[in-house]
Amino acid sequence: MKKLIIVAAAAALFAGCQKEAERFGYKGVDLSDDDQMFFTTGSAVTNWVPARVLSVCEEYPLSPEESALLAAAGVITPSDSFEKVPEGYVKDSDEPWFATWKKEAENFGRKGVNGFISHWNEDKNIWETSETYFSSYYPDEAGALAALAETRKIIGEKFSPKKFHDFDKCWIAEYLRLRVMCIVGQKPDGSWSCMLDINDKCRPGCGQWEPLEAQAERLADYKYRKALAAWKVEKAKVLAANHAAVEKIRAEKGLSLLGEGAREFDGEDGRKAYIRVGTCDAESVTNKVDFWKDKAAALAAATGVAFESEPASEEDPSGYVVMGALATNDIYDVRLDMAFPPPVVASEGEKAEEEKPEGENVEGEPAPKPPVEWRELCFEKLLPGFAIPPRPQPPKR
Repeated sequence: MKKLIIVAAAAALFAGCQKEAERFGYKGVDLSDDDQMFFTTGSAVTNWVPARVLSVCEEYPLSPEESALLAAAGVITPSDSFEKVPEGYVKDSDEPWFATWKKEAENFGRKGVNGFISHWNEDKNIWETSETYFSSYYPDEAGALAALAETRKIIGEKFSPKKFHDFDKCWIAEYLRLRVMCIVGQKPDGSWSCMLDINDKCRPGCGQWEPLEAQAERLADYKYRKALAAWKVEKAKVLAANHAAVEKIRAEKGLSLLGEGAREFDGEDGRKAYIRVGTCDAESVTNKVDFWKDKAAALAAATGVAFESEPASEEDPSGYVVMGALATNDIYDVRLDMAFPPPVVASEGEKAEEEKPEGENVEGEPAPKPPVEWRELCFEKLLPGFAIPPRPQPPKR
């Protein structure tokens, strides 16, 4: 008997040491009692509660008590989606992003209004919802406060919340799945309201209500993203069709393009492009102009263009001689660029023959000899009848 008493005492002691969140049935990251979040009331008062009271990270089923509370409040299940607005509701406000709906109702023995916030998802053709509420209205503050206290009593006796968090003219009944808040406030016409607001802590739905300016920005961003996505699809179609037309002409002309070693890529405007780079020993090039002409002739034969003018040539501050030219025809814009390194000259006073073997540095390794470099670029042209539509512009702020 004594042993049973000791075990029972130990169990009671252990239960007392458990965190409140664990006793309530929270799990995972929601077990931290130290994380705090706040909400503000109409009087701009900041009220702090454990984060789990307003939002959770883990998934929890809707309990029988929570389901019964939703039914008693007469609200739709928060964050549900549907193709048609439930019967009896009329639109209360139509804003840039959100729309609110309401209907006359009687719940908890009081007449009032049931309502919910929603957003029409035109991509899915459904109404998305988030917060739902039951509001009752009174000529003075005393009547609204009496409703606040009566609602707290009913919920506490009939729907078994985990805990009440009380604040000035406001309280929250804590559940695992639902955030149930009741608040008293004054309306612009001078009357008073008592609102029971219910939200799903596991599903954001269409999200929290935002001021009209923020909604307008959100709508503009959505329309821009949608237009941009459609533009990218249309652009891809145009470029694909243009590429097919270019390839047909290339085949008819028997052009080989750049051949082995070439890489295909998309240019900045999306046009199909090809690049090939190469190098050779600088000592093997005895005449820069002749070397250029040979490469230009081979590139012209591969693409069908003609390099009719002399290449532009300039000496870089590093000593490199850079040459480049652009040629075009009905299907391609082609560019050839070359870079010739400066000749290697021994520094003044250097005695290369005496100090080190020819072609080696002081460590005995062969001295690097910069090569001649070249690059061939070929861009497909947009043929007549193919035009990329103008890109949508982001909304101005």
